[in-house]
Amino acid sequence: MMQEPIPSGAPVYAAREMNGLAIGAFVVALIGLCSPLGILGLILGYVAKSQIKSRNNSGSGLATAAVVLGWISLLAFIGLLIALVAGGMANWTEWRDELKSNL
Repeated sequence: MMQEPIPSGAPVYAAREMNGLAIGAFVVALIGLCSPLGILGLILGYVAKSQIKSRNNSGSGLATAAVVLGWISLLAFIGLLIALVAGGMANWTEWRDELKSNL
């Protein structure tokens, strides 16, 4: 029984190492969605993207997802702060007017 020769010259590529920071950034951004913790995911996502580029790691999709979730979280948090400030100002004017009428 003859075995066929294995063709040589075909390049063999080793799997690229997954960037751990990209995984961490995605998890933090997902857990911190719509909270200040999501901003940390945004920062870690940018750092992971930089590491992936310089080290030729895999995980670029996770880092990009962390950045997107981080921006959504940041915008949602800013919107929440604006809503709280606007609501607080409305309550402040009502409280001031009520105080003046009772004096």
